[in-house]
Amino acid sequence: MAVADNGSAVAAAEILGVNSTTVLRRINRFEEENAIRLFERKQSGYRPTAECVAVVEAARHIELGIAGINRDILGRDMRLEGRLRITTTDTMLCAVLAPHFRRFGELYEQIRLDVSVTNTRLNLTRQDADIAIRPSKNPPGTLVGQRVSGLGFGAYATTANVPAGKGKTLFQNMRHCSWVGPGETLAASPVGSWMEKYVARESVALTADTFVAMRDCAAAGAGLAVLPCCLGDQSLALKRVLSPISEMDTSLWVLTHADIRNAARVKAFNEFIAKALREQTKLLEGTPE
Repeated sequence: MAVADNGSAVAAAEILGVNSTTVLRRINRFEEENAIRLFERKQSGYRPTAECVAVVEAARHIELGIAGINRDILGRDMRLEGRLRITTTDTMLCAVLAPHFRRFGELYEQIRLDVSVTNTRLNLTRQDADIAIRPSKNPPGTLVGQRVSGLGFGAYATTANVPAGKGKTLFQNMRHCSWVGPGETLAASPVGSWMEKYVARESVALTADTFVAMRDCAAAGAGLAVLPCCLGDQSLALKRVLSPISEMDTSLWVLTHADIRNAARVKAFNEFIAKALREQTKLLEGTPE
């Protein structure tokens, strides 16, 4: 499955935590034992054969079945101990979550948090994670959870890069400044859509694929950047030059799979983190104290 999904033994090895030789050895052994060919080895990568597609589909069903068993076991677990896998974005971790994770660990010493920081949405049905804390306008219907806050976005610049003027004049001047734009992974986000609408492409001096990277580039003087207010407002090097932009408003959610929501450690974490984040609503929404 890993080779079929990623197109190479090297990429599969990174995901599986083994070396590529091990991956190739296992594929070769499977092919020999079952007298089939799983992949066509091309210069562009590994292309699954028709036989491989059938094997991978069967394997996906097995994976989902095992994940269902694991969710059922966790959902019945009433112990306040064990591992809890959290997925979130680097923005949320840097801006607000890290201190909360530390405090939760002090309260529940027998629960170990494993934090996965990624802007890719992990599959909670497949149990890539137990709990997701991330922005969304429409969270997946397969998950349950709660909206804990709005999430505001604003435009930021260093003092030296703040455009002149106020109101419409400021906005017009901003359009002709240098900008740090969102990279490919953020291009389809509300920020990417807003930039496409209001900022000329030739004004984008560089792009970065995370908001943390955009913040750092903007703080170094590369240009203006649209950032989550909770990230931009806490930067000593940046000043907000445009109030929360309503077109980009979204919500912050704490989500989990319905099968595990009653597990003791899942409930304890969800209640703790929801309360902690609601206390930071003004920071998250970008509204003044």
